[in-house]
Amino acid sequence: MDLPADAVPLASWRFTGTLRTYQAEVLSRLTPSADGPLHVVAPPGSGKTLLGLLLAAREGHRTLVLTPTNTIRRQWLRAARELAPQPDAVSDDPARLADLTVLTYQLLSVTGDGSPFEDLARAEWVDELVAAGRSEVDAATWLAELAVDNTSAYRSGIRRRVRRLRGRFARQRPDELASVLHPNAVALMDSIVDAGIQTIVLDECHHLLDHWALVVAYLAGRIRESGGTGLLIGLTATLPSPDDEAEFENYDQLLGAVDYEVPTPAVVKEGHLAPYRDHVWFTEPTPAEATFIRRHEALLHELMLQVLSTPDGLSFMEEQLQPRGDGGDAVTDEDPLVRLDRALSEDFALTRSCAVVLREIAPQHPLAIALPAALFDRCTTDDLLSVLARFAHTRLLADPDAGAQWEYVRRSLADFGYHLTDRGIRRGRNPVETTLAYSAAKDHAAVDILRLELDGADADRIRAVVVTDFVVHGNHRGQAGDDAAGALRVFDLLAHDQATAAMRPVLITAEHLRVRDGDASTIAAALTELLGTQVEVSDGVGAVRDLRAPKVGSGRIVAAVSELIRRGEVRVLVGTRGLLGEGWDCPSVNTLIDLTAVATSAATQQLRGRTLRLDPAWPQKVAHNWSVACLIPADVVLDDLAEPRRLRRKHSHLWGLDADDPTRIVAGLEHALTTEAAEALERVLGKDRTATIEDLNRITISALPPRAQTHVDWRIGHPYVPRERDVVSVRDSRRAPPLFRTAPAIAARAPMRLLLGGLGVGTATAMLSEWGLISIEPAAGLGVALVGGLLIAASLSAPAFIRSLRDRAHPDAVYHGAAIAVVRGLRAAGRIGELDESTITARIEAASPERIRIEIGGSETDRRIIADALEELFAPVRTPRFLLRVDHGASGGFWPTAWLADRLSPGRTLLPVPRMLGRRRADAESFSEYWAQCVGGCSLRELNGLEGAVLLRIARTAQSRLDPTAPRTRIWG
Repeated sequence: MDLPADAVPLASWRFTGTLRTYQAEVLSRLTPSADGPLHVVAPPGSGKTLLGLLLAAREGHRTLVLTPTNTIRRQWLRAARELAPQPDAVSDDPARLADLTVLTYQLLSVTGDGSPFEDLARAEWVDELVAAGRSEVDAATWLAELAVDNTSAYRSGIRRRVRRLRGRFARQRPDELASVLHPNAVALMDSIVDAGIQTIVLDECHHLLDHWALVVAYLAGRIRESGGTGLLIGLTATLPSPDDEAEFENYDQLLGAVDYEVPTPAVVKEGHLAPYRDHVWFTEPTPAEATFIRRHEALLHELMLQVLSTPDGLSFMEEQLQPRGDGGDAVTDEDPLVRLDRALSEDFALTRSCAVVLREIAPQHPLAIALPAALFDRCTTDDLLSVLARFAHTRLLADPDAGAQWEYVRRSLADFGYHLTDRGIRRGRNPVETTLAYSAAKDHAAVDILRLELDGADADRIRAVVVTDFVVHGNHRGQAGDDAAGALRVFDLLAHDQATAAMRPVLITAEHLRVRDGDASTIAAALTELLGTQVEVSDGVGAVRDLRAPKVGSGRIVAAVSELIRRGEVRVLVGTRGLLGEGWDCPSVNTLIDLTAVATSAATQQLRGRTLRLDPAWPQKVAHNWSVACLIPADVVLDDLAEPRRLRRKHSHLWGLDADDPTRIVAGLEHALTTEAAEALERVLGKDRTATIEDLNRITISALPPRAQTHVDWRIGHPYVPRERDVVSVRDSRRAPPLFRTAPAIAARAPMRLLLGGLGVGTATAMLSEWGLISIEPAAGLGVALVGGLLIAASLSAPAFIRSLRDRAHPDAVYHGAAIAVVRGLRAAGRIGELDESTITARIEAASPERIRIEIGGSETDRRIIADALEELFAPVRTPRFLLRVDHGASGGFWPTAWLADRLSPGRTLLPVPRMLGRRRADAESFSEYWAQCVGGCSLRELNGLEGAVLLRIARTAQSRLDPTAPRTRIWG
């Protein structure tokens, strides 16, 4: 029976204010009494607390709110008491559970001894040993001894079992978890279930990666067993990174997909976060680092060439390129090209790599000489690694007598950041990447950026934070003669530079509170007043001094320094992202210099969130967030794209005003680099010797808008449409023109149409002459037949010519057809759901007529899959399974001219079939049929044999159709 309204928990709670646009939309989009969890992502300052309370109140059940810290718990208590009609309806006392109770995760997750995962893993290991024949006592004793005698083996075994347990944690029986939780935690859960709590709100739920996720799942399961809903409402500003697959799987199983994400621009446009701009500063390695980088690449190639040029290595490549016959015996009289064709058909990618590697290592080898040079391009590091990995598996790992050589190769590759395992080669962070990521040049970039900011109109308002990954980085490779990278090194530089020293910089880490010598006494006195305890200045020599505040935690020190920043007594703070990331709140900070190497969504957005808080002292506050990238100069042959890729990943998570068109809000590098800067970056990466990193920074400086203009450009308070689209951009070029649909078909069919038309007119003329209806000489009849044939051929070809001209005038229509073909192919393959094709558009950029933007609407998951496929379709060809010949429309024509038209420009007309559509032949064939319907004639070519090598080489000569400056982005609004 229904309870009266006043008996329903939270039913009388009221919010009398005005909801923000996105808050109202969340409440309308997320239906009450949902079967599964509710998962909301919203940036700091967007009102997540109020939103969580309103979602819980709408459910009408007693509610438990869990927070990661006591500070956040107090925020929830204050907000809840403003809605509750009676104070006793809200509690933070685990001994007095109310209609809404706010606790910390820690209260629920205390374990008896160690981690619940490890305890369960140990118990599972014992069970396995018992199943294998040991007694339970003997198994437990052996495990205890192993933990002491061979700690490494013991920890490895525990980790393997922990990974398995994490994958199925939500299905564990309650008694298994209860056995490892502290009795007090179990008793608290019993009280929660008995009190009739049914809804659990999880604040900052991105923390639910390990045992907290397990405990929350267990509690929700207990509530459901008692007849309650056990509804979970997850709220977070940043999603956890999927890089740690096991931990992310825990989170994903608990909360599932995101139900609603509030983008940062919505909060800015409603006036609850400060407007901002993202910028990039580029630098290049120091001379010492550059010398190390050149030496590293030479040593890596030398190692791989040394291993593969051995008789055993050469023999491996010979056998791969010249496989034995079907019976396993060598066929000595068989044509080498026939055997090469068979090898390419059996394993195209490896055989091609073996061919280019053999030509590199032993150019005079008879087989290398016999290989058709036109089929194979240059040898790359990836080719060497592919061959080396297969050689190591086939010849070394499989041979017990080659154990020493396997270890030599494995350890040598590890020195260069490559991990050779029994599964293959996996690339880790190599020394070149590490050197660039933590280059000393980035510290100098921080100085350059601060000088630039101090030259602006708002110089007196600048309050900056410089964030690093580490206090001191442990890797010294490539940094000979320099201090190790980290917060200490960059602070030392800021303290010595005249311009930045005037900003009175302070360094805070878990163990350091460091200032300039000239500022030490003044800052120590100010901190003494704020902390209520004496802050001492250490003795020392040089430009910096450490301050000591005995028995004062780092949290209080950070808060006190934040107050000095608010006053303007300190204007630059240096620290690590662990201390200055999530949880640090200093509204006066308006400039971030990000020297970290992280590019995950969580870490990137947490850092940017530090500068976006509204500043009561500056109502027109505008934040500047700077990323720094270290690039290998164009005049150095070595390629390493780790830094630009990291830069793209960082900005792919961030929204901002388009650097060229501030009326648009985009995610991706387009909001940090103008088109001119992006093109200059591509020239540096493309090894154009006329392009310099100094030119890049000059473009950045010239395009830097005043902060006041940025505030105007955000159009705060103006209405907006909260809509997102993914965008893939392509460009016309001389080597990769638009996808014109009909010209080859016209060229192939015209001769046949001319011949048939001429015969028809000639026959009709002869018949009319014979019947006496007309009188005509044979020569004149031949001319009439020729002219008639031309007229008929022209009339038949006219529609095709008109269509071709239309394609040239409107290439966006052709690319739109290509996008629709991809969508239909993905849908037929079961990769995406039903999609309204009207959400797919293509248009020519007004400011850049050579650029065509393909916009994709629909659900976030489907948008991403479609954009991935389109990006792959128009990207440079690598090693796909299938190629699509998209100008092949000459079937049924006169074969000599069809053959000629087929070979006029083949490199321009071969597109890689995206992996999602090329894994199964049926999917690839279906895609080619959709292409024929939506775009025009085509043919599907599978890469195998010598023909595959020819096609791949031709396809790789074509320039990418992707816009190199901004191939992929998202648009909001």
